[in-house]
Amino acid sequence: MSKARNRRGAMIIMVAIVLVILVVGAVFSVDVAYMHMIRAELRTATDAAARAGSETLARTQDPNQARLAAIDIASRNLVAGQGLTIPAGSVDVGRVERAGNGRMTFVANQPPLTAVRVTGIRSDASPDGAVPLFFARFFSATQFQPEQVATAAANVRDVALVLDVSGSMNSSAGSVTRLQALKQAVSLFLDEVQLLSPHTLVSLSVYSSSATQLAQLTDNFTAIRATVNGLNANGSTAIGQGLLTGSNSLVNDPRTRDFAAKTVIVMTDGQHNAGVGPEVTVQTAVARNQQVHTVTFSSGANQALMRLVAQSTQGGIHVHADDAAALVQAFQDIARTLAVTLVE
Repeated sequence: MSKARNRRGAMIIMVAIVLVILVVGAVFSVDVAYMHMIRAELRTATDAAARAGSETLARTQDPNQARLAAIDIASRNLVAGQGLTIPAGSVDVGRVERAGNGRMTFVANQPPLTAVRVTGIRSDASPDGAVPLFFARFFSATQFQPEQVATAAANVRDVALVLDVSGSMNSSAGSVTRLQALKQAVSLFLDEVQLLSPHTLVSLSVYSSSATQLAQLTDNFTAIRATVNGLNANGSTAIGQGLLTGSNSLVNDPRTRDFAAKTVIVMTDGQHNAGVGPEVTVQTAVARNQQVHTVTFSSGANQALMRLVAQSTQGGIHVHADDAAALVQAFQDIARTLAVTLVE
């Protein structure tokens, strides 16, 4: 009898201990779930603020308006039941650049100003204070102080489109000529840019024996299409002069924007054979901090030279196309490098 009573007493103690453990687990589960929710809300608020700031920066080219837009959007997103307050000092303006490991990093106060970084904090020192917890306070953990950082980069870009209209562009590319294939590729390129990079302006230059700028920087892509559709091919292939003309259009054009990144896209179907070479004139683009992408079309194009030209500039890429369908894909691939917003 005495042993049975002792066992019953021991079981009561064990049940009590287990109940305490269960209660403590339930308490912490509630607060942990709440903390995850708050962190998600803070992430949403900072992402939205960064995106709004970068879009405003792209549209207005005004860092102060970008900060105001970020602060306003943050205040409309609830974190722990109240709009997030972002001080002006927590909204930085700068640019993003690709690090050696391939990741994009934010650089504050460095032109071209295309990116906005927002730091959202709920702490004792922040305007909204720390987030109070429900049950953890009974165990001396009274507050949760999360922090989130979001960076958005609106790719504000001025693009110089430089096209080869030398005599070889009259050659066949399947059922169409190379020039006809180019016209189709450029039209689809402009569609892609308009869809993905609405803040992009494009100028148009062409070259054969010499080079000419046909259109200033514009967002009127219909006018550029009409000009391209009216092109005829003849003459030699002065690639270097074409590249230089495109580079100059991004500097001398009345609509060029100080905050915009500058990109020259040079297309050729052959070998450079007139005037100074592109491996020389690309150095002007390098000195101007301009990016150069190159597209070669047909087996007769000098891929090695144009790859070298592209790789001479930061982030420059070279794409080759053997036929009309591949040319369309090449221009679309380049258009997608001009995407509107990056978030890290």
